[in-house]
Amino acid sequence: MPTALVFGGSGKTARHITRILVSKSYAVHSIIRDPSQTPDLESLGAKPIVQSIEEASVEALVKTIQAVNPSVIIWAAGAGAGSPERTKTVDEEGAIKSFDAAAEAGVKRYITISALDVRDRENRPTPDWYSEDDVKMSDRLWGVIKPFMLAKLVADRNLVTENGRRGLEYTIVRPGGLRNEPGKGTISAGKVHLGTMVSREDVAAAVVAVIEQDETKGLAIDVVGGDTAIDEATKTAAQRKVNCFDGYY
Repeated sequence: MPTALVFGGSGKTARHITRILVSKSYAVHSIIRDPSQTPDLESLGAKPIVQSIEEASVEALVKTIQAVNPSVIIWAAGAGAGSPERTKTVDEEGAIKSFDAAAEAGVKRYITISALDVRDRENRPTPDWYSEDDVKMSDRLWGVIKPFMLAKLVADRNLVTENGRRGLEYTIVRPGGLRNEPGKGTISAGKVHLGTMVSREDVAAAVVAVIEQDETKGLAIDVVGGDTAIDEATKTAAQRKVNCFDGYY
């Protein structure tokens, strides 16, 4: 039976990921901060692990990962709309600790959920597929959630540039604006535009799809709402070697 370890298992997207993985006969272990969330996750078929990502050392995370022995790690954690300080300690520092811990524990496959338009806006060019509307939306987005976007940028850059020593087989899934409505089973993936929302359920299905798509290893794939079946959309982007982070960090 394949095994998955989900960081931030209590989140809305993570719960969809758990449900889908369990339906595919995965054993799912979820790292959560609040023990009161345990019954909800157990009802989805997950095995909760209470551990603070912020407070745990790399060594402590290594022990957790080794105890689970997962075939894949999924980073779905985030500080939400909390303070910039927690955004830094979870979305940036916590993620980087998890990269190091995964490598030390000997786990190769690692999927991280980032965000559309995470890039170095000051030192790198605007993506060449962006329209004028995309540029305007990017400006608004960064004006509202800049601490979150910067934390994701630092973490994703670290994942890519430090992978020579880690050797992770990573994929970065970068969804656009998230909706809570039921998924359609279809998306657009690759070089997309910023204005289309995507359901959390469809993002979760995309995360599960890329786990076993070897072509996605080492890529950053943008995901928004669309009309292409999820497996087909992610596979096509991967076969075309579309990397939406390369050259922009």
